[in-house]
Amino acid sequence: MKQFILSIFLLSPAILFAQSDTTYWNKGGSFGINFNQATLTNWAAGGSSSIAGGTYFKYFFDYKKGNNRWKNTIDMGIGLIKEAESKERKSDDRLVFTSSYGKKIDAKEVWFYNATVDFRTQFAKGYGETDVNQENYISKFMAPGYLMVSLGIDWKPKEYFSITISPLTSKITFVNDDQLAAIGAFGVDPGDKYRAELGGKFLATFDKEIFTNGTLTSTLILFSNYTENPEKIDVNWENTLTMKINNVLSANIYNQIIYDYDIKFEEVDGSGDVIGFTDKWQFKNIIGLGLALQFGGKRG
Repeated sequence: MKQFILSIFLLSPAILFAQSDTTYWNKGGSFGINFNQATLTNWAAGGSSSIAGGTYFKYFFDYKKGNNRWKNTIDMGIGLIKEAESKERKSDDRLVFTSSYGKKIDAKEVWFYNATVDFRTQFAKGYGETDVNQENYISKFMAPGYLMVSLGIDWKPKEYFSITISPLTSKITFVNDDQLAAIGAFGVDPGDKYRAELGGKFLATFDKEIFTNGTLTSTLILFSNYTENPEKIDVNWENTLTMKINNVLSANIYNQIIYDYDIKFEEVDGSGDVIGFTDKWQFKNIIGLGLALQFGGKRG
C-alpha cells in the first residue's frame, strides 16, 4: 500500500504537466475504494469470516495538435483479502503506464505512424495459492517488470477505437530479485535479472461510454518473438467495465486473461509430487462496489 501511495506522488509531475495547457489536452481519471466483509459465527453450513478491500487510481492525459497525437495512461490498483486466521493475501496488484505517440499520415486522420512505450509491474510480494504461511514469495515489485517499446502503424477509424501493428518491438522482462533470478523465474536465464526479446506486436484498444454512466475499457496485446518460436503468441487481454451509480458510488468489473509461454507452472501427479512445469492460461476477475471519484474529461 505504501508503494501504491508513493507511486501517485511520483507520477504527479506528469499529471501536473498535462494540466499546464488546456487548449490541446484532454485529461481525466478516477479514484476509488472498495470494501466488503463477511462474519460467520457458529455457522452450520460452514465457511469462514473474511475482510476484503482495495483501491485503484486511473488517469489519462492526451494531447492533440495538428498532425500529432499523444496518449498517456496511468493505471494502478491493489487489493487485499483476509480470511479468519489466515494471513492477508493480495487479490489485485498492478502498476501500468502506457504512452503512445502518433503522427498523422492521411488527411482523414485515420492512419498514423506510431511509437509506444508500455511498462507493467506490481507493488507487493505475491505467494502461491498453496503457500498459506507465505514463506516463499513468487513475485514482487519489478520481479517481474515488463517494458515494451514498439514502432509501427496505427489505424484509428474512431476516436475510441484503434488497432496498432508494430513489426519492430522490443520486450524486456526484468526480475530484479536475487532469489527469483537464481531460479530463472519468468523466462530469464538462471542468474540473469533481465531478458530481451525482439518481435512484433498487435494492439487493439477500445475506450468508450457504452451506456449512460457505463464505460468499457478494453486492451488486447499479442506479441511474437521473432528469434524463438515465433508461432507462439503471448496474449494479454484486459477489460474494465465501470458503472457510476450516483455521485459517490460505483461498480467495477475487471477481467484479465494472460497466456505467456515464458511463465511456467508446476505440474503434479495424483500424489501431489511435482513432475514438471508447463505454461497455462491465467485468469483474473474482480468485481467491486464502493466509493469512487471521477474527474476531468472522458475518452471517446
